[in-house]
Amino acid sequence: MMNNATTMPEPLQKMLKQKENLTLEFKKAQSNVPKDVYETVSAFSNRDGGNIFLGVKDNGEILGVEEDCIPRMMKDFSSTINNPDMIYPPLYLRMIDYM
Repeated sequence: MMNNATTMPEPLQKMLKQKENLTLEFKKAQSNVPKDVYETVSAFSNRDGGNIFLGVKDNGEILGVEEDCIPRMMKDFSSTINNPDMIYPPLYLRMIDYM
């Protein structure tokens, strides 16, 4: 994730209009990283990868993430993904913060 506000690119806007599928998952997470996100990460890593949107309802409606929670959520998510006791092998992630 980037700390500076950016405009969401058109391809991501199109993804939000899709339904969840084998490579797309929405999580309502507004203040914490939900535990079930790691199941999704594991499933994506065993297939062709995918995109997880936090702060988005299952129907694609953007709820947003509480701004003061973003740094902690980024750290928690990254720490878990890179902890070999939690997920092995550790994964490469590209996290982007869109405001």
